[in-house]
Amino acid sequence: MISVAACGSCDGNGNENGNGNENGNGNGNGNGAGNEDPEATAADQEDEAVREALAAMRTHLDLTALAHLAELDRSGTWIDFGTPARLKYTGGRWHNQWGEDGEDDDGTFTNLEGTGNIYFHVDEAEPLTARLRIRKVGASQVVAYMNGETLRTIDLAGGVEAVEVVIPQERLRRGENALRLRATGGAAIAAAVYDLHFAREGAPPVADGPPLAKAADLVTDYEVGSQTRRAIVTPTGTKLSFYVQVPRDGQLSLALGAGTDGVSATVRVTPAVGEEAELFTGDVETRYRDQLLDLAAFAGTVVRLEFDSDGPEDSTIAWGGPQLVVPMPTQPRLAGEARNVVMLTIDTLRASKLRPYNRRSRVEAPNLDAFAAEATLFERAQAPENWTKPSVASILTSLTPMTHGTKQDSSSLPAAALMVSEVYKEADFSTATFLANGYVSDRFGFDQGWDHYTNYIRENRNTGADNVFGEAAEWIEEHKDERFFVYIQTIDPHVPYDPPDAILRIYDDDPSAYNGQIRNRMTGPLLGDAKKNPPRVVFNAADQQRLRDLHDGEITFHDRHFGPFLDKLRELGLYEDMIFVITSDHGEEFNEHGSWGHGHSVYQELLHVPLIVRWPAAEASGLRVPEVVSTMDIAPTVLEASGVDVPEVFEGSSLIGYMRGHTPNRPALAFSDFLDDRRVIRAGRWKLILRGNLRWTMFDLEDDPGEEHELDLGDRSRIALRYLRIMLGQYLGAEDRRDWLHSSGGEASQVLPQADSQIDAELCQQLTLLGYVDARCENM
Repeated sequence: MISVAACGSCDGNGNENGNGNENGNGNGNGNGAGNEDPEATAADQEDEAVREALAAMRTHLDLTALAHLAELDRSGTWIDFGTPARLKYTGGRWHNQWGEDGEDDDGTFTNLEGTGNIYFHVDEAEPLTARLRIRKVGASQVVAYMNGETLRTIDLAGGVEAVEVVIPQERLRRGENALRLRATGGAAIAAAVYDLHFAREGAPPVADGPPLAKAADLVTDYEVGSQTRRAIVTPTGTKLSFYVQVPRDGQLSLALGAGTDGVSATVRVTPAVGEEAELFTGDVETRYRDQLLDLAAFAGTVVRLEFDSDGPEDSTIAWGGPQLVVPMPTQPRLAGEARNVVMLTIDTLRASKLRPYNRRSRVEAPNLDAFAAEATLFERAQAPENWTKPSVASILTSLTPMTHGTKQDSSSLPAAALMVSEVYKEADFSTATFLANGYVSDRFGFDQGWDHYTNYIRENRNTGADNVFGEAAEWIEEHKDERFFVYIQTIDPHVPYDPPDAILRIYDDDPSAYNGQIRNRMTGPLLGDAKKNPPRVVFNAADQQRLRDLHDGEITFHDRHFGPFLDKLRELGLYEDMIFVITSDHGEEFNEHGSWGHGHSVYQELLHVPLIVRWPAAEASGLRVPEVVSTMDIAPTVLEASGVDVPEVFEGSSLIGYMRGHTPNRPALAFSDFLDDRRVIRAGRWKLILRGNLRWTMFDLEDDPGEEHELDLGDRSRIALRYLRIMLGQYLGAEDRRDWLHSSGGEASQVLPQADSQIDAELCQQLTLLGYVDARCENM
């Protein structure tokens, strides 16, 4: 008997952590009855070959554990409410009126508190009947709409009712559709919805009962022949669809078994871009047969995996432990820890300004370029917000903006938010911060966990990179014999743009020839006036060029002082034994989408930021990581690198795995917020923006990096749109954002208790110089 020892429980470095499962790659594949008969059949030999291949693989995504993300189709899409399986259809819990989930003698249900949308996908527009089980609570009527047009009014009498709503073919479209249920009467809870079947013509009548069991009940320990495995078990004729992003070197592992003869199965893959392909088709035996299906042609792409079956009436099929698997890491265990940690946030630096991200950039930053060449560069790093306070709060707490709630001008980071500085202080590191942005200050709750704390704006001191780096270097020299964590936030690329004339001449041969309205120290108020609706200031072509020249000059000025800071670390003998992270809190817009500055949109000029990590021990010099990540992942990364336990409350994930050249066991995507008005998800080339009114916009960032052309519901986007919808719905509805992918939707995720910041006239003046406006300042 062969035991498959895939590493389903490796740490971020790919090292086995002592919890390895000898029963295969986490799903039981390979633990079955190997045939010890010397006259093994060809099938037995094939099984052994698959098990040997699986022994060199580890789990990337366990689809059995993610069965709530599968779409179930039996004569039409089947949705069970009151369970995590409904979140992918209802947009989670954000800006809709789906309430709490519950359960009674009639089954699980979700409360409808007013108007609730149900987003579902069809490959072809055809007549459907929405079969709905619903119970009256406080409303007497519910109106059903399809894609914005009224279908019928449902009169609720009481008790659980089976209701049918006919959906004509002309009301549907290929791809995403939205069924809206609007309750009348204004009751706190209008109705309870139990389940919904978008039944195609010829589907069995309602009297025959629900077409499928609850999604969770389909996962069971199931015996086929002499083996029992964890499997998703369905009646034949049922199709399971998983929308996933295929990792590098990814394969699909599963075992097939049937309770009776005459069952056949098909496994099909449909990419967001490209042609559909069959991975497997054939008869299913009455014993488990392991399969390892190649997905190399789809690496890095979003696909739909379909598990389809056929067979005699009342027959079943077991899809044994389907998983996406990747090769086991081959790197040796890391030799040691990073002794010290430096994190640098360069305020208002969009990724496209740097040549390692954009070879056509004119910005002169040779020290940053050289740093990136000997570090790991994350090509698609996403900021959690589009302005400083919430974005930096997420960097320093590894919490989403939705959790820490530090999103408004008046917000203060809650004391309950555990900052990475506090973690390091508890671990006996010396901690210091050098901050040049007034929003990252004691008045807004950022003074937690520091042995040394300086905010140059609050102290009315020089915020230039020369001064900030100089003082940080002095502190480091004084503490060079200790383990330390240093966080630096420079602000040179932020308004007011005011580089020295000698640097400005790099971008404008004759700066004195410009005679327009742009004045260096007044760029903050000018951009503020240009953003108003209607604008108080309009920039002509010369003004726009001057703004770009000034901003680029500030980046160059910053770089000239960044170089000596690195030289000092080398001189002190510290540089090779530390992990050093460079990022930004957000970018800056220069009229790409009709505006200026930041804090107003969620386009990539504001959200795509540099993320460059230098840690010599990782042996990742020059590595470029194409997967999407979040700057919320920085704190777990440096903690792991320095041997400090990552707090369980952190919602980000370590990036060390990527730096070691392998794919972590989670989807490669990132989420961003803008206040409570927009939610963003990015995965690979695809980006979805969801607005507070539930209207959405989608972009293909590979073909359209400038986000100039919104995608529609056509063939080019429908698979990717469904994937993003499922992931965003699960995230927005998860009870626990630390483990949002697996989390149930039982209750809403935590939001830390909020406290208003302490603001006075002096702080108002300081923030105004940076182009910020707090409503409370108007009365001071």
